[in-house]
Amino acid sequence: MPNDKIKHIVVLMMENRSFDHLLGLLKTEIPDVRGVLGNDYFNQTTAGATMPVTDGALYQGQYIMDPGHDFTDVYMQMYGVPFGTPATQPNMSGFAQSYEQQGGNPADIMRCFQPSQLPALSGLARQYVICDQWFSSVPGPTLPNRAFAHFGTSFGRLDMSPDYFRSKPSIYQRMTKANKRGMIYYYATWSGTLGLTFLLSDQKRYFGLWGDFQKACSNNSLPDYSFVEPAYCDHAGVDANDQHPDHSVQAGDSFLQAVYEAIRSNDQTWQSTLLLVVWDEHGGIFDHEIPPMVSHVDGFTSTAPPFAFDRLGVRVPALVISPYVPAGIVDHTVYEHASIPATVTEQFLGPPITSSPYAREQYANTFLHLLTVDQPRMERPNFGAATPRAAAAMAAKPQIQPKSQAGTPVSALLSNQVQEVYDLLSRNHPQQARDLHPSSVKTEQDASQFIGKAMATIHPEAAQAEGKGKG
Repeated sequence: MPNDKIKHIVVLMMENRSFDHLLGLLKTEIPDVRGVLGNDYFNQTTAGATMPVTDGALYQGQYIMDPGHDFTDVYMQMYGVPFGTPATQPNMSGFAQSYEQQGGNPADIMRCFQPSQLPALSGLARQYVICDQWFSSVPGPTLPNRAFAHFGTSFGRLDMSPDYFRSKPSIYQRMTKANKRGMIYYYATWSGTLGLTFLLSDQKRYFGLWGDFQKACSNNSLPDYSFVEPAYCDHAGVDANDQHPDHSVQAGDSFLQAVYEAIRSNDQTWQSTLLLVVWDEHGGIFDHEIPPMVSHVDGFTSTAPPFAFDRLGVRVPALVISPYVPAGIVDHTVYEHASIPATVTEQFLGPPITSSPYAREQYANTFLHLLTVDQPRMERPNFGAATPRAAAAMAAKPQIQPKSQAGTPVSALLSNQVQEVYDLLSRNHPQQARDLHPSSVKTEQDASQFIGKAMATIHPEAAQAEGKGKG
């Protein structure tokens, strides 16, 4: 049921970390969390060596080899056997071998963060609601999982191409049709928007930047629905804060606090907002919970690789934050990313069973039922002393100490994003596209420069606003 106190729903979706990895060790202080205590779960290497769950996760530098998270990788991680080997029930035993086969240290894939390492995430988890049964929608990579967040389905796709979204009705277009506002706030032109660039070609009204989000919060002028994207690449002294391996987890934790503080900057905004923080998929990192079967499939299937979309992907962290949720609650309801448009639909458009276009969204559990507090809670989490990173991230133009990583090879995620913006540029601005080509992108710095140039043409309003902000 819709809640008349909520005027705004905000979603912050981060990248590629599992629940056990980021929140599992909170079980030591919140026993109801279905997390880990250390040494209670293990995987084995190819040679049979035991790799237990431990702490010892590092902010950066531990995953120089990006852990595999394509469908075939996740199959190995979930079932403990290579893709193509028949298996019926996941046992979550193949993470160590999967990472070992990529050339990584299998012990690292089992490492978790101590709560004290993540002051923002842990502080918010203690103060609001932990959803410890939130699973990625598919056992696969970023874009099909994000598709479920934006469309309620991935239309039978498991790959990283956004092209198949082009003519589909997103939650933002559905909001517009109902005279409601939905917007995507991406961090900067040099970071771009992930998987949704095509919407810019004819509906630029759906997009703003991080500074626009901060201003809307401070002015109590947020749209009905906001989807916030972090920075996906390093640029000019600003660290990527999406937490995609091997980006800084600390920078991402600071950005999480910055999003929360933006909403808290105006009491009216805070008292009318529901914030969900969630990760798109596990990124190949260990989690012990067995993903459940899907209760209602939507009829889309994949043939290459074969998959009926009948089982959820690996569990990810998720927090529901609002002045109307009780403190320190652990919610064991099973959610997936289709729960995001389902909740937005329930709050603003009508019952999902009749107002959502696809079965996965129609039957996905929503999280409005967690709003059980009558009077708004105004106390703040204890984040400890503000770190220089957190202080910088809360500024409109955050400047974080630069890393000497200009030569960092471009990741598969950024390569796909580069191709995405290039494809749109080629279609709508062929003259400008002649001066750019994805083959020139070799490093992360190359990617940010390429995306920034392309986005300045694709979305000039944002580039102009960004330029004024620098002055």
